Amino acid sequence: MAVAIAAARVWRPNRGLSQAALLLLWRPGARGLARSHPHRQQQQFSSLDDKPQFPGASAEFIDKLEFIQPNVISGIPIYRVMDRQGQIINPSEDPHLPKEKVLKLYKSMTLLNTMDRILYESQRQGRISFYMTNYGEEGTHVGSAAALDDTDLVFGQYREAGVLMYRDYPLELFMAQCYGNISDLGKGRQMPVHYGCKERHFVTISSPLATQIPQAVGAAYAAKRANANRVVICYFGEGAASEGDAHAGFNFAATLECPIIFFCRNNGYAISTPTSEQYRGDGIAARGPGYGIMSIRVDGNDVFAVYNRSSHGGPKARASSLSTTGACGIMMPLHAVGLWHLVSHQQELSTAPKPKGTTKPILESYLNSLFLGHSRYQLFRREKPQSNLNRESLI
Repeated sequence: MAVAIAAARVWRPNRGLSQAALLLLWRPGARGLARSHPHRQQQQFSSLDDKPQFPGASAEFIDKLEFIQPNVISGIPIYRVMDRQGQIINPSEDPHLPKEKVLKLYKSMTLLNTMDRILYESQRQGRISFYMTNYGEEGTHVGSAAALDDTDLVFGQYREAGVLMYRDYPLELFMAQCYGNISDLGKGRQMPVHYGCKERHFVTISSPLATQIPQAVGAAYAAKRANANRVVICYFGEGAASEGDAHAGFNFAATLECPIIFFCRNNGYAISTPTSEQYRGDGIAARGPGYGIMSIRVDGNDVFAVYNRSSHGGPKARASSLSTTGACGIMMPLHAVGLWHLVSHQQELSTAPKPKGTTKPILESYLNSLFLGHSRYQLFRREKPQSNLNRESLI
């Protein structure tokens, strides 16, 4: 899954650590993740009249027609602390978290995964109307939440339940919200997974994509005007980044220098639309420098890397920043992927000839061959008829 984090803290040049990765146009020789690029020698002008006066840009004259090709500029590198075996790569990047905090990170991730499984199966059984899992994205939630202050304001989208869980939101309230029962703080007026908690500074989730982005910028600007020691973090997916609200939010945050972190979870799909059909160029993080926002790309499966990027910096930021991370190889469990594939090919499967030597319906034969008698499929087959399958219920 890819996560885009916009860092909302002041990044001082004398700190050195990974500065070049955060701000792509950083001072030469800064230690960090940015790759070294050859720089064109600075032109010398005999007078101010000779210097280019291009509004809003820092540029120089050239005498050769050149277009900047998108595939010539190297991509933003992916920051990580651990390798795939969980070993620290660079000891200086180890956050050295206390044992109690690391255990809380682990507990929150495993608890979130367990809750996902229970509520996902509840939705498949028809007990709740809707559910969106967080599989593969647990590290992005708890890593960023652990780096924030408890009073920092959170604007989420659909898959940030781990942030609330890390802030000790009770399991009973998670369940009450999804079931819309009498204990639900929203009194059953919201769809499932649309959590919110004023006491834990988590703004209630809304269904329309990307509406939270300009709202988060407004909240950050208000905090700046009030001189509050507070940061706003705004989570969204790469699909939401295709909405006009995202571009408006980025530009407002940059020009008003708001204390906000834009955290884009790039898991490769906007529901079912792959990134290859959403945008061109080097992903979401590459948009940051165009708006004048510090940017970084982080491995979203590396909880320490996410923690470092969300916590790095001195005082609360007075400038915005944008970063992206890549991770999430298990957006859905195996049986869900198989069922999605089944729905997509239901027509061709229903008209295909039956396998020789079997009397089972073609759909059941297909599922058995795909899942090898997976227990969750057997449960689903008993609870809900095949004719009720639809794409939306598999999300």
